Amino acid sequence: MNKKLWGGRFEAEMHEALKKFSYSMHQDYRLFQAEIEVNRAYARMLARQGLLRRQEAQKILRGLDRILKKWSVSEVCRHGGHYEDIHAYIQSELERAAGPAAKKIHTGRSRNDLVVTSTRLALRMSLEKLALKIKDVQRSLVFLAQSNESLIFPGLTHLKKAQPVTAAHHLLAYVEMIEEDAERLQDALKRINVLPLGSAALGGSALALDRKFLASALGFSKISANSMAATSDRAFIAETLAAVSILWMHLSRLSEDFILWNSEYLNFIELDDAFASGSSLMPQKKNPDVFELVRGGAAVIFGHLVTLLTLQKGLPLCYNRDLQEDKPALFAALEKTEAALNVLAPALRGVRFHESSLALALADDAVYATDLLEYLVRKGVPFSEGHEKVGKIVRHALKNNMPLRALDLKTYRSYSSAFDRGVYKLFDPEVSVSSKKTLGSTNPSHVRAELAKWKKRLR
Repeated sequence: MNKKLWGGRFEAEMHEALKKFSYSMHQDYRLFQAEIEVNRAYARMLARQGLLRRQEAQKILRGLDRILKKWSVSEVCRHGGHYEDIHAYIQSELERAAGPAAKKIHTGRSRNDLVVTSTRLALRMSLEKLALKIKDVQRSLVFLAQSNESLIFPGLTHLKKAQPVTAAHHLLAYVEMIEEDAERLQDALKRINVLPLGSAALGGSALALDRKFLASALGFSKISANSMAATSDRAFIAETLAAVSILWMHLSRLSEDFILWNSEYLNFIELDDAFASGSSLMPQKKNPDVFELVRGGAAVIFGHLVTLLTLQKGLPLCYNRDLQEDKPALFAALEKTEAALNVLAPALRGVRFHESSLALALADDAVYATDLLEYLVRKGVPFSEGHEKVGKIVRHALKNNMPLRALDLKTYRSYSSAFDRGVYKLFDPEVSVSSKKTLGSTNPSHVRAELAKWKKRLR
């Protein structure tokens, strides 16, 4: 590491062990493109303010263009190992490309406000890309829902059969949840998109830096109001990771559903071979790897959030080197999230439902117990009274090892005179789902409207 952005104060060289320990190029190279943009805007601002001659600014801008053209991850990894961080690497490359003028790019600026500006800009770019990936997963869920719109299966509570619901209704539940996740990330952008540049190390600058110009040039909607908060707070990263963690919580729950449906005990679905794996010992196995990896990955993402919270909980103002650890957690979470969304979108489209298994699961008359209760309520029986009577009917059927539909009318009427022969029409999954009247229910007409809404919204 032969190029530092500081050093005049020191007589001794940094110890080699500390150089290696503090090295961050393997993480913050991800800031490269954002930092080039920051430097471009800063050079233009310095020239406008008379702190840089026009010719010097032009040399710097051309130098930044040359650096960007030869940019690649392998290029930085090959040559960047000699530098403390991405800032020193870019500075050194710029001095080669632009000459002595490049040394003026630091005017009025600290690495403290530079790194957080570049991080905010890089994060903004990443979230814009992530929003598109989230929509891809939603589109796949809508595709799967529409492809299986007429299918009905038992919804579960406590992993026990509860009530018939349409497959589309169940799948659209995740579209709704993931939409809220996308909204959380979009809302986080309000606090991410705040310009720290111009805050210098912690107290601002005595030079006439035009922060309004910088905000406009870099697309920031606000300018930080307190230079100490701007350079030292990483709550915007913690908030992003919190929103990403909630997204992963939903992806993990979705994955768990598909793992359960894929189990031989339910056998509701078949996965595309391209998104499963086998066993090195058991030739018959077909494992739902994609969903298990997402379920497991959620734990890693939650860990990154805890890292950011714990990292900051004991830091005094202002900047401390501890904050170097914010980027590994942030970048790892963003990259893992993008990878998960990339594989989930096609994996979901390849899922096939086993209609025979769904029909078999719905042959359990217990799933119609709530339909019996609401039947009684419509006949004028008080809800709590009807609940108790249907519970006794279920108990009677279980004791006699009989399905509910096999009980004769006399038996039903022994529990309530409100029963008539219409009770036998209730043991039908289509009748069950079609009977639902509330907005947001599993009624097929409502689900069709929701499908149409989401198809239009996700175009």
